[in-house]
Amino acid sequence: MRYLFYLILVMLISCKENIVQNSSGYFSNLQFLLDTVIIDSSDEFLFLQNQLFSSDLSEDGKHLFNFNENDVAIEKINLDELRLDKKFPFEREGPNGIGRNVAVMKIHNKDQVTISGMFHTSLFSLDGKKLNTIYYENFSLGGHPLEGGEQFGSKVILDTDAERLYGLIYQYEDNNYVLGILYLNNYEVSKIKLKSFEKIPDFSFKYIYTGKATVHMTEGPKVGIERFGNKVILSNEIISTLMWYDTLMDSLFIKPYTSQLTANQKEKEYKKNHETSEAFQIEYRKYRGEINFLPPFWDKKNQVFYRFSFEENEKKTNVYLTAYDTELNKIGESLVPELIKKPAKHFAKDGNIWIYENINDEMGFVRLKMKKIN
Repeated sequence: MRYLFYLILVMLISCKENIVQNSSGYFSNLQFLLDTVIIDSSDEFLFLQNQLFSSDLSEDGKHLFNFNENDVAIEKINLDELRLDKKFPFEREGPNGIGRNVAVMKIHNKDQVTISGMFHTSLFSLDGKKLNTIYYENFSLGGHPLEGGEQFGSKVILDTDAERLYGLIYQYEDNNYVLGILYLNNYEVSKIKLKSFEKIPDFSFKYIYTGKATVHMTEGPKVGIERFGNKVILSNEIISTLMWYDTLMDSLFIKPYTSQLTANQKEKEYKKNHETSEAFQIEYRKYRGEINFLPPFWDKKNQVFYRFSFEENEKKTNVYLTAYDTELNKIGESLVPELIKKPAKHFAKDGNIWIYENINDEMGFVRLKMKKIN
């Protein structure tokens, strides 16, 4: 009965469409279509607390794997049939344990995943066997993260063929990030400064209250690292400029962009240290009102990269979509009027963009479809 209800809901859901006005290049003469689908969970409680933060798309684009922190399991979601296929159980403790404070799960290949925490990254088979663990303390990072040193980011990229681990290292003293490359065969580490990240310290907000209990609130620009082929793409939300590390050439590249619709980067100055939580939150809302850039993602069918950006205000949120070719040259941009809030977890599948949406505590997706008009 529950499945029938979902089927009817999917069939009856309203479908929006609009001819894009504020668009150029790739998006010219294009029509956006919007619909919504819900995943049949088979009476299981899917893990939605973190808005699918620790989830990843399979290589063939047919399944979404979602880490369930409560059940210590990985949920395999069939995106073609809109249902939960199965759950892979894992262990918290023991020789095959994932450990505490797990942050991110990523697909490594069709049979393996990586699960990363604050101090290590482990490679697992989908049947729960631990194949390898990389402990960050074995590499020459600049001091312990809990003592104000350096911390390897939660999103990492394991390259078992080249025996490398890529990630963004947060340096507490500089309040900024560098690209970190851990060489697993000799325990060496490279730290590469990132020009497009230079202004991150200017947009880091802090509030500390010391009384009967210490309250510590911080917010800083979100950063991204993703691998597509031989490109490890590095992004942050304050600027449209992208950088990428070419794993074949062992070289770092940077490319700035000019938009006809939005600012190319955040431009205002903000007060960074605050004496009250209210002042902290007011200033941070102003920050969100300027343009914010999300990480790029790959559309396999159309062979293009997409990247969302947005301006978030109390009355209205404007969402934009930019397209890039395989070499990350910008080929078009558009306002997406159908989207009225910051896109949550999203990915491209079969030429459409799927955006996670919690619908009455069920896993749903808004699907953004693009149709060329003759």
